[in-house]
Amino acid sequence: MSFALFANVENSFDNPARALAETTATVELAEVLGFEEAWVTEHHFNRFSISASIFPLLGWLAGRTRHIRLGSAAVLLPFHHPIRVAEDAATLDALSGGRLMLGVARGGPFPQQFRHFGIGEEDSRNRTLEALCVVDRLLHEENVSHLGRWYWTDQVTVQPRPLQHPVPIWLASLAEDSIDLAASRGFGLMGASAAPVGSLLPALRRYTGSCTAPVRPFVLARYFLCNENHQHACDEAAAFIQAFPARMGAQGRHPQQGRNTPSPLANALVGDPAAILDQVRTLQSQLDTPHTLLLKPATDNPDTARHALKLFAEKIRPLL
Repeated sequence: MSFALFANVENSFDNPARALAETTATVELAEVLGFEEAWVTEHHFNRFSISASIFPLLGWLAGRTRHIRLGSAAVLLPFHHPIRVAEDAATLDALSGGRLMLGVARGGPFPQQFRHFGIGEEDSRNRTLEALCVVDRLLHEENVSHLGRWYWTDQVTVQPRPLQHPVPIWLASLAEDSIDLAASRGFGLMGASAAPVGSLLPALRRYTGSCTAPVRPFVLARYFLCNENHQHACDEAAAFIQAFPARMGAQGRHPQQGRNTPSPLANALVGDPAAILDQVRTLQSQLDTPHTLLLKPATDNPDTARHALKLFAEKIRPLL
């Protein structure tokens, strides 16, 4: 297991410049604390989550850091042309000294994004898989020709060339066709923040059982908040997690807590250091593949988030 920061660029104080600066400071701290990776989201048309331009943001973070690997979690492929994605990814890999981890996705439960970009949700899955194959070839081959349903290229070579060969790619989908594509092409897989481990295991076993290349670590996000006061951490994180889908503009029901509603802390890593140590050990015992744990701070307060990351690095990780 390796550990990473999951940065969503949240603008809870309605000050975009401050939100970007706070995210930068948190990524810089994660590098100092020894986290191997920092992953950044792409999200559009929302005052709360303002990471719309993911490649410029990652380029900025590359210039402010030296060692930590930088990932996209994830580039929303239906909203971008694959040639442009490959050019941006190759440029970022060269700028960062070969630190890029390219995660891609179809767009999630956010209907505004599909509507404003003029992309049908019913087509987004096939678009994503085709675009991903084009991006992969453009990053690793020259004179790429492709004639598909959605995209075509004719002897295209993107410049600059990336430093990594291959650029590591992850796909944020656990559908069977996505798993099979990832296994055949050497891509990794990504899982959602609130997904129970039990629901992930069949997909992971299908993936590892059919991989024709070395298995990439499974990237699993988890809401996270650590504080010396266990109950304080639980109360703050529960309120944040319960409100989070609506604040992100996710489509679907967001029920109030009730007898049959799972706790917002289910599958989260929340509490004092001893409690989180136990939670992470349990997670390690359940996952039978290499994995990277993305810690998504469950708080609106950047200082609280950074304190939680520091506690993790100093009090929890040395014992794992």
